[in-house]
Amino acid sequence: MSLDKLSLAVCLLIFLPALQTVAQSAPASTAQTNASASTDEQEIVFAARARANACASGNAQLWATFVDADFRDIEGNHTWTREQVLDECQQAARIIPGHKIERLVSDFRFRFAGNIALVDYLYEYKENFGEVTLNETFRQVDTFEKRQGKWIVLLSATVKVIPDPPVAKIDSSSFDDFAGEYAWPGSHNVDTVTRKAGKLYIQTTHEDSATELLPENADTFFTRGGGVGPLARVTFVRSNGRVVEERVYSPADGQGYHAKKIK
Repeated sequence: MSLDKLSLAVCLLIFLPALQTVAQSAPASTAQTNASASTDEQEIVFAARARANACASGNAQLWATFVDADFRDIEGNHTWTREQVLDECQQAARIIPGHKIERLVSDFRFRFAGNIALVDYLYEYKENFGEVTLNETFRQVDTFEKRQGKWIVLLSATVKVIPDPPVAKIDSSSFDDFAGEYAWPGSHNVDTVTRKAGKLYIQTTHEDSATELLPENADTFFTRGGGVGPLARVTFVRSNGRVVEERVYSPADGQGYHAKKIK
C-alpha cells in the first residue's frame, strides 16, 4: 500500500468509528430515501465548490461561513487551523498582474449517517503567473455536519495525488527473467513474482491477491497509484546477466528493502 493510500486509510479509520456511532443511534425508520440523499449530495457539492471558489478569489468571509469555528485541515504532517486557512484565503485577494488562482473540485463520493456525512473528492489547486502554471492535485476527505438545514465542514484531511510515470513499451518476453521468489532479509516474507498473459505481478506472503507491476524501463517497475511510497518501485538487479535480487523502494527517498532471489 502506498503512503498516500495509507494516509487516507488512517483518516478513514479515525472518522468511521464516530460515523458508525451516529448511525447506530439513529432510528431505523429514519433511513434516507434516494431523493433526500440526492438533495444532500447536491447541497454538499455546492458547499464544497463555493468554499473552494471563495478561497481562490480571496473572499475569506464567505469561506468561513461553510466551516466550523474549530475547523481543522490536515495535510500530510501539518494541521492548519481555521485562522491559518483564513489568512491563506485573504492572500488570494491581493492584486498581482498576470496572477490567477483556481481551486477546482470534482469526483465526489458520499457516505451518510444521520446528520453526518463523509465526503471524499479531488481537489485541484492551480496558480497561474502569465504563461507559467503550477498545479497540485489532492484527494480530500471532508467531515460535514448538517446544522439547521446547512452542511458545515468540521474537519478536512488531504493527501497529495502523485501521478504515475508513463508505462514504457518493452518486450514482455523479458518478464521471464524476473519471475521467481525473493526473500526479505531477516523475515519470513517472500515476494512471488509471476508472469501471466504478458503481464508481471508481485504478491507478498500473507497478501490475498497479486499486484500488477508496470514497466517504467527495462528493469524497473511501478505499482499503479503507488506515488512515492516505500513500495512504489521495484528494480530487478542483475549479475552476469542473471536477475539475482529485487530492490523495492520509494523513488523519493530510497526507503525500502533488497530481497535475494531464492527460486
